[in-house]
Amino acid sequence: MDVIDLKSREVFSHEGRGVAALGDEPNLKIRQVGLEPGKEVPVHMADAPVTVQVVRGEGVFSAGGESVRMGPGKLLRIPKGAQMGVRNESMEPLVFLVIKTPLADEPDRDSVLAKKPGTFVNLVDFAPPKPGKEETFREWFHNSSQVFAKHPGFISRTLLGPIDGGSRYAAVVEHESKETFMDMHLSDDREELFLQVEPLVLGLSTPHFYETLLSYRK
Repeated sequence: MDVIDLKSREVFSHEGRGVAALGDEPNLKIRQVGLEPGKEVPVHMADAPVTVQVVRGEGVFSAGGESVRMGPGKLLRIPKGAQMGVRNESMEPLVFLVIKTPLADEPDRDSVLAKKPGTFVNLVDFAPPKPGKEETFREWFHNSSQVFAKHPGFISRTLLGPIDGGSRYAAVVEHESKETFMDMHLSDDREELFLQVEPLVLGLSTPHFYETLLSYRK
């Protein structure tokens, strides 16, 4: 038996958003999300059937073009494929559970996802490393990738280096879906790791987001 104290697992980063993984099994994934007043989870596609339950506070939940204001004591069920999002329009923190139940007959990620349309891709254009910091930057990327790889939905993270006298690096990050990427993006791990890289580069990095449409691999 495993008893989880939800209060102790609340997460709010300096950006006013946070996600804690409470359960991660093949057919059951549970996340607790925290949103400070005025913060939101952007609209994205549910990649599995989802049940949402508010733990404390009140928020506006959207799904399939409809919106509902919801507090504790109610459940919201969202079908796979629906567009969903959350906004905290109140003056108090909002904490809610996201319970995903991937269908048992869905194919295993490792067997097909590298060629599956819909894979979420984040292309990061890093600012150039500061003089003398290139090796430290590469070590940071290696170590941070090991941490990110532990997050559900992670597929790969690849560092691209400059050629022909260039100075900029880029990274290609693949995730099962935008939803699993956002779980990682709002985590304490991501916040801490990107604070570590800031002193190593000359300026801000620029992210670009895509989804896989077609893939050919020999």
